[in-house]
Parts: sequence; C-alpha cells; structure tokens
Amino acid sequence: MDLSIAISFLTANFPYAAEFQNIFMAVQGAMLVRAGPNKDGKMKPFHAFLQGVVMAYGGGLMTPLWMGRATPMLANDLCFASCIIAFLLVNCTPLDFGHKLLSLFPLKILTIMGAQLFRNRGMIAFVNIAYNAFKETPSAYYPTPVFGPILNACM
Repeated sequence: MDLSIAISFLTANFPYAAEFQNIFMAVQGAMLVRAGPNKDGKMKPFHAFLQGVVMAYGGGLMTPLWMGRATPMLANDLCFASCIIAFLLVNCTPLDFGHKLLSLFPLKILTIMGAQLFRNRGMIAFVNIAYNAFKETPSAYYPTPVFGPILNACM
C-alpha cells in the first residue's frame, strides 16, 4: 500500500473529503438513535431526526460558541443536508433496506472511518481557533500557548 494514500486520507486531502466526513458522521448519529431509543421505530420522526443530529454533531456545537464564532452545523449547509440524507437512509427506505445495508460490517467500518476523520479534523480546527484567540496574550513563562488551546478543544 502506498503511504501517500494513507496520508491523503488522514489529512482529508482527497476529492469530496468534506462530503465523505459529513455524510458518515450523520449516518453514525442516525444509526445510534436507530439502535437505541428508536429500536422499535415508534419514535416520532422529527424527534428521531433531531436526536440523530445531536448524536452526530452535538460535541461540535458548543466549542465555537464559547469562542464567539458560528458553529459549523449552522454555518455549513452540508452538515444539515447530510443529517437529512442519513435520516432518510436509516429510517425511511422500503423494507428497512438502508438500515440493514448500513448495519453490514464493511459499511460500519466505513462509517467509523468517516466519522472519526470528521472528529479529528474538528479537533484540529478547534485547537487552531483557540490558538489564534490565545496567542494575543501569551504566558510570561512561555511565548506560545500550549495547554489552553488543547484544553479548549477537549471540552
């Protein structure tokens, strides 16, 4: 295997990287709701949809707000569109085809890969946001903020 393929994947430097990350992040949220609270399919559709959105993107909603920035969920139409597509795939396909297909092991692995890549890229973005905010007032002991940006992204 060529190492450049792995590096391209880990740096999200491939065609349609944003779409890949967003759709599988949303699929993971919808599948979690379907496997848990909506196991029987008796949840109201809007409630199941919103719970899937929060399960998928909930962690990334608050950190930008703390830094006084717009959240990617609201600023980027791709996130919300991905949630709609994932909800429809998991809950609204005939004969439960979408849920059964996305429950197969290879697609579970692909979902995990896409969702984790999304989370890792989000963590890097949050560290950069915090670093740029904190670099104006460095510590007297060390000129580059280290712990503040990392702790901010971990919250």
